Amino acid sequence: MTERHPSSLAPACHDGGEDDDALMARIARGDERALRQVGQRHYATTWRLARRLLASDAEADDVAQEVLVRVWNHAGRWAPGRARLSTWLYTVTYRLCVDRLRARRHAPLEEALNVADPAEGVTERMERRSERQKVRDALATLPERQRAALVLFYYQEMPGPQASAMLGLTLRAYWSLLYRARNALERALAKGSKELVGTGGEP
Repeated sequence: MTERHPSSLAPACHDGGEDDDALMARIARGDERALRQVGQRHYATTWRLARRLLASDAEADDVAQEVLVRVWNHAGRWAPGRARLSTWLYTVTYRLCVDRLRARRHAPLEEALNVADPAEGVTERMERRSERQKVRDALATLPERQRAALVLFYYQEMPGPQASAMLGLTLRAYWSLLYRARNALERALAKGSKELVGTGGEP
């Protein structure tokens, strides 16, 4: 099947107030204005999610644009009322990010944690930076899905039902995954501290 390509993906027009199902129906008929309205409504949130997962503004731009291409190409398959468009967009965003992360030798999801407190002094910032580095190192040892569950819940602050839908899990399975991820992170942090002591470093 040949993919269609809209002439412009920039969310440049004002949101006309139509619901997402109506916009998807218009996009299925080739209405680029409706696509721009979807972009106006959802581009920023998909970009922020991609930025959290990829720690790269440029890659987040690429992913958010690719999400709109997917909307354009798959609008004809959209079933009104079956699911929220935002949930589907988040799911597509997540999968595109996973593809990019798997292509990397190192996957810095953890850069989302790297936010300095401007009220701190130099010493406090150094201490916090050291702690964040420990968390980043520990997160890097976790399986990909566990890392994603932690980022979505704690740093993206995504509600459980939406995060579970993104990951293709039942809500119960998602909470179980998050519980295992927290435990795994605690074990990784403890292991890292022990290794640091064993090499003569400060705990």
